[in-house]
Amino acid sequence: MNKNKLINTIIEENRLINRKKKDPDACPCYNGNRCHKDMDDYQLICLFCVCPWYDKSIDEGGCNINSRYGKWFYHENLSRGKIWDCSDCKLPHTEEFVRDYLEKLPIEELGEIRKCKTINDLWKFFDRK
Repeated sequence: MNKNKLINTIIEENRLINRKKKDPDACPCYNGNRCHKDMDDYQLICLFCVCPWYDKSIDEGGCNINSRYGKWFYHENLSRGKIWDCSDCKLPHTEEFVRDYLEKLPIEELGEIRKCKTINDLWKFFDRK
């Protein structure tokens, strides 16, 4: 598969409309508590639920650029009961941002991303970056 086709496939597989059909119980945001409510299910790309600026150094997360758009999201299924919610920041969920980021990666890493089946798999991949 050529690089551009692989990028297109990754983007399509990570659109909210496709992720929540494939694994509706994978994220509490898929059903009822949806993040980025002003983006429709096709526009919203969930690949960067693990935002490049998301602070993963603590379990409940945070923002490394101190975005004024962040807030806490509380849910009983979360290990700490809360997680940093960047839902008012749409930048890393737009096709333009995701495409630009992916185009900078070698095709081998794109293949690794494609193999990620869960949000936790993606977190592990991006933790290495």
